[in-house]
Amino acid sequence: MSDIQGRSEKSKFQSILTELSEKLSGSELNRFLLELFRKRAKRISLAELFHQFEKNRFTAPSTVETIEFKELELSCLRLAKQRDFELVTLSPLTALATCSAFGFVDQNNVVSALRGTEVLSDATNVFALLIAGKLKKDRTISMIKLATTHRHVRSQLPLNPMFTAHFGVFCMATGGRDLGNFAFEIGNLIDHMELHSLALLKHFPADKLFVRIFLKNDNSAFREKLKDALAASNIRIQTDLGTELNPGNYYQFVQFRFFLKHKGSDINLSDGGFVDWTQKLLQNRKQRLLISGVGIELISKIDSDQN
Repeated sequence: MSDIQGRSEKSKFQSILTELSEKLSGSELNRFLLELFRKRAKRISLAELFHQFEKNRFTAPSTVETIEFKELELSCLRLAKQRDFELVTLSPLTALATCSAFGFVDQNNVVSALRGTEVLSDATNVFALLIAGKLKKDRTISMIKLATTHRHVRSQLPLNPMFTAHFGVFCMATGGRDLGNFAFEIGNLIDHMELHSLALLKHFPADKLFVRIFLKNDNSAFREKLKDALAASNIRIQTDLGTELNPGNYYQFVQFRFFLKHKGSDINLSDGGFVDWTQKLLQNRKQRLLISGVGIELISKIDSDQN
């Protein structure tokens, strides 16, 4: 009997959700949710607030050493500025579905908010929207390079105890038109990888670091050009170049991942690759977008663990 009742309640709940999401306009839904949370907030006592604050994993402060972490952020931003990235300070919020609309993230893994927003969970998605907007307004722009440090919030429960609900990341994105002969892809791939290398070598010795590059298809011409570019680059870290036979749909064409050998494990500290987001936003297959990120929160925690 309880199972039947449970299914009935679930069906009723789904019916209410469908009606709210499909029959209410955006402004009507927003007013409904605002009033719902206003009434709910009025019922919460100070004692209950205190209890919720202490038990909610989203509200706990980071354990990083604050000054050292801010200095790490500044160090990464200065490296980016030296390589002609435009530094951006992003809002803590972004438009609802900024991540899920690209088709890779379930909305339940994002902290949805009111007024048509969500808490920012990946700065590179916002960069895609910013870059697409600038390229749409000014067709004479050939390339845009953006960088930031940002505290991301994600709702899925992490398995690694070093990972938390919110964490600091150094993010970059380079977007623009195809230059032909893989010039955009190789030039900017090396640019991002050199920046990652410089950032990581400030904290770890070269012999403890290595990078893996995964080609998403076996393009011999691109492979040879990339080999030559890597040999001429300033990446002073062991580099492995291979082909990923079952690449999935997130990164396109090529991906890189930097690792640290630490206490018997290989820890992924940063990664990046090409995505087709600006192609979709601008409906132009000639657009290229390279995104990447460095886990500066993880770097800070490993630094503290070593000292």
